[in-house]
Amino acid sequence: MQDSTNESPLSQEERERIRLKRLERLQATGNAGQSQDTVSQSPTPVAKPSSSTPAASSPLPVVAALASSTLPATPKPIPAAASSTTSSRASTPQTPKQPALTFEAWQNEALSRILLVSLKPDAPEPLLYLVNLAEELKAENEPLLISQASLDRVLVERLSVDPNDEANASLLLRGQLQFTIFDYLLDCWKRLETVKIQTSRSRTLPSDVVGQRVKTLDESKKLFVSYAGLVLQMPDMFPQMQSSLVLGAAQLTERLLSNPDTPSKVPTEFIKDLALRFKDDGLVDIIQPVISGISAKARQATILTDWRTPISVLISLTEIPEVAAAITEVATWNPTNATARQIEIVSALGPFFKTSGFCTDDPSVAELFGTGMQRNKADTGGAFASLRGALRGLHDSLFQVVNGVVRSQPQAKERMLDYFSSVLIKNERRAQMHVDRATVSGDGFIYNMTEVLLKFCNPFMDSQHSKVDKISQSYFKGKSRLDISKETRICAPKEVVDAYASEVSSLQGHNFITEMFFLTLGFHHIGISRLFVDYKRFMRDFYEVRDQYDRLKTQAAAGRSTPQNDVLIKQYETQLEKMVTFRLSLESQILDPLVLGHSFQYYNLVMTWLLRMVDPAKSYPRGPMTLPLPQKPSDDFAILPEYIVEDIIEFFLFVLRYSPETLVASTLDELISFSMVFLVTTGYIKNPHLKAKLVEVLFYMTLPYRGVPNDDRLGIKLNTHPLALKHLVPALMNFYVEVENTGRHSQFYDKFNIRYNISQILKFVWTNPIHRDMVKAESKRSESFVRFANLLMNDTTYLLDEGLSKLTEIHEIEVEMDDKARWESQTPQHRQEREGILRTAQRQASSYIALGNETVNMLSYLTVEIKEPFLTAEIVDRLATMLDYNLVILVGEKMSTLKVKNPDEYRFQPRILLSDIISIYLHLDCPTFIAALARDDRSYSAGIFHKACRILEGRQLKSPDEIAKLMRLVHKVDEVRQKGAEDEEELGDIPEDFLDPLLFSLMEDPVLLPSSNIAIDRSTIKSHLLSDGTDPFNRAPLKIEDVIENTELRDRIQAWKASRRANKGQQPEATSAMEVDG
Repeated sequence: MQDSTNESPLSQEERERIRLKRLERLQATGNAGQSQDTVSQSPTPVAKPSSSTPAASSPLPVVAALASSTLPATPKPIPAAASSTTSSRASTPQTPKQPALTFEAWQNEALSRILLVSLKPDAPEPLLYLVNLAEELKAENEPLLISQASLDRVLVERLSVDPNDEANASLLLRGQLQFTIFDYLLDCWKRLETVKIQTSRSRTLPSDVVGQRVKTLDESKKLFVSYAGLVLQMPDMFPQMQSSLVLGAAQLTERLLSNPDTPSKVPTEFIKDLALRFKDDGLVDIIQPVISGISAKARQATILTDWRTPISVLISLTEIPEVAAAITEVATWNPTNATARQIEIVSALGPFFKTSGFCTDDPSVAELFGTGMQRNKADTGGAFASLRGALRGLHDSLFQVVNGVVRSQPQAKERMLDYFSSVLIKNERRAQMHVDRATVSGDGFIYNMTEVLLKFCNPFMDSQHSKVDKISQSYFKGKSRLDISKETRICAPKEVVDAYASEVSSLQGHNFITEMFFLTLGFHHIGISRLFVDYKRFMRDFYEVRDQYDRLKTQAAAGRSTPQNDVLIKQYETQLEKMVTFRLSLESQILDPLVLGHSFQYYNLVMTWLLRMVDPAKSYPRGPMTLPLPQKPSDDFAILPEYIVEDIIEFFLFVLRYSPETLVASTLDELISFSMVFLVTTGYIKNPHLKAKLVEVLFYMTLPYRGVPNDDRLGIKLNTHPLALKHLVPALMNFYVEVENTGRHSQFYDKFNIRYNISQILKFVWTNPIHRDMVKAESKRSESFVRFANLLMNDTTYLLDEGLSKLTEIHEIEVEMDDKARWESQTPQHRQEREGILRTAQRQASSYIALGNETVNMLSYLTVEIKEPFLTAEIVDRLATMLDYNLVILVGEKMSTLKVKNPDEYRFQPRILLSDIISIYLHLDCPTFIAALARDDRSYSAGIFHKACRILEGRQLKSPDEIAKLMRLVHKVDEVRQKGAEDEEELGDIPEDFLDPLLFSLMEDPVLLPSSNIAIDRSTIKSHLLSDGTDPFNRAPLKIEDVIENTELRDRIQAWKASRRANKGQQPEATSAMEVDG
């Protein structure tokens, strides 16, 4: 058999002359390109566009989808699974036979059917007779056969046939020229692939024949692809049928978007061949209009419509490395001038990430959740499942796209990271408390990006945090993809921040793990974290509107409605219906267990990374965390943006409140370690508000799981974690004192909420002997614990006083409203004002009394084990006075003013409160405390105690033994009071310079204040300094160590007392603390 290479080929000059002749008929002017030695060496077409041909960098932007022609009478490919008869026959090896056709004849027949052309006039339809080329070959004494050697000439001749020429009208009518050049070449490629499959599967031909034929087909295919690519870049390179169809690279788009089962679909293998051929020769120009077309399709889609088609096309493109890399080079990849709002529309990937499940982005999502203020639970659950399923599919698809780009080439990966960084920086305003939503990207756009980034973090978010050491600790040194120049830092002053930013990192760029870690951190900050904050703010508004609506409905039901109220009711109903839909839309995504689980894993990694950063050994989590930490943190830690810590805390607060099941399966080791380290270590987090939030996280852990009583599956971890067992109690007690002055304008009220949380945690762990022993150990540190006890007592005094006074106010208004006739006679304005006062008092009473209950309860259980700090001179008198005062309120003449209609609404439980107060009396029953009670001339009354005993006995709040013990205590107090009265009578009038200037009582241990030079009793100034570190007379800073012993005045006082007693004929008594037998 003769090989085509044995034929006498045309000379280089002859080939060039023939090609130029063809092109001369095609175009007015033409440029002959430099051809290679053989066609097999380079499949690049030699035809070049004229000077009037548009440049390759300016492809036409629209698509034309045309039906594909098929090869007539082409045998079908052999099926993958043959019938039993076929398989039986195939099981017996067949002896290869020589082909019936020579290689030249086979080439001619195969290429003729692939190209649908012939060099013979008697060719059957639909083969097109190339008469001009046939005449030329005859003149050159060449055989009228189509071969690999002549394929370039044949193809140029076929493509040069002008469908607009009247001479070719019959061909157009017969359907041979009705397709665009690109469609024709694509169909040639498809027919060639069919022939190649049939040839390669042949069982009757020798392997060398099969190989020779397949090689010829592969070389031919390269030529088809080359011409197809050139036509996509220069659609007027050859004559095309005049029509409204837009030609060029945009022709690919509609074919790519068409149904995979239709003939018009572009095979992926063709795109691969095209990408390989034009990788460095105009692929970007081909791809750009394709991406624009697919993006336009995605821009029109919603999560409820066909978003899958455009993104599936994008996935198929990004699976081809050359195409994926080229996508990042298109002009719309990362438009620098686009605003935050525009980038989700005009950037190449923006429309795909923009597909949203939030009503704020896409109002059509509301259709999923129905209408009305009350929604069917089953329907809502179905809507949740449907929307979450669609979004998870979207996130998986987006990840495939980004992953394809990242893996295509290093430069494409960098451009992908730059795109994420650009979106992040443009949207920095999203992190602000109040922002114009029209100036930033939508929630769905940022939410989707965050989920994709989390998928990239997944490989290094393992439970062992095995790759945490791969994350750079000096990412912000020098230049980084995150701009934190305007952010508040964890604890670094400005000069440290400026110096750090000017340093140049020794690293040449950061690894991919580091980049993904920090980008995810930034997107959480502007995305999910803000959604959590927005949700909590929205829920407050929602409940407020609902309460207003319920109040108006109640008035209407009672017949007290007005036309104005009826209008308001309708408005509230409309508003609530919209708010319910918005709420469901938000909850369907931010409460998705899968989404929360991803963020939980991620924040565990962030906490581990932070702990490793402050660990002196830099070994955490492989080694244990040891405390205390060095006094000063590293600059790498100090300059970090404060929002890192804040976002961690906000995430766990949100999850503990709204989705605690997310945490149940975890040991919470990272969270507890993180909390202990930064609560114990002062100076590492300078914002006390953040530390207060950490305490709040621990408080929510102690609450019953899902509201089920005694289900402490989360809080129990505080009773088992080693760091918690050692550091929880000291940290809480120190912070209890620290929050007295937070530096915020709302610090006075903030401290009560913070201390309530602390009291609840201490109450929860008090049953654990290890924690109880830690409390006892802290009480031995007299100075710090006395300050703690003082503040505890101050809070109790204020909270109970405010709470009980608010109950009195509520009682008065309720009595006023119960007098129907008088109430209805009042003006509407008066009634409205009183109702407003009532609502305010109800809200405040609930808060104050709840806090007051806990502080009294804490005093009750602490004084069981710890007594000495509460009996110090600076504490004991005030404690006794506070207890006596509240006992009078609870059981005295004013107790009737505390009766309100719904006491449980305000958490007012007078019996429990009375019992706790009496318990404190019994726990502190000792001479020092008895003497302090005896000195209380303002509130102490034996009659009040007797009345309290009757209530205790009647309500069975205390045992008979406890009541008897209380009566004995009262008897002792009365004895001391009688003795004190006698002593006071002996002393008579006290000289003014012997009186304490604040309490106006006789000083026992006078000291001199250094700045104001005023004498005051030591116990008085110590008590004052527990709450205020200044001189009470001139506000100068003062410490107890600064006071000066005033021995001269003390000696004068003692001499005066001795003199007074001597005058009465009595011996001087010791001035030490009075002792009374128990």
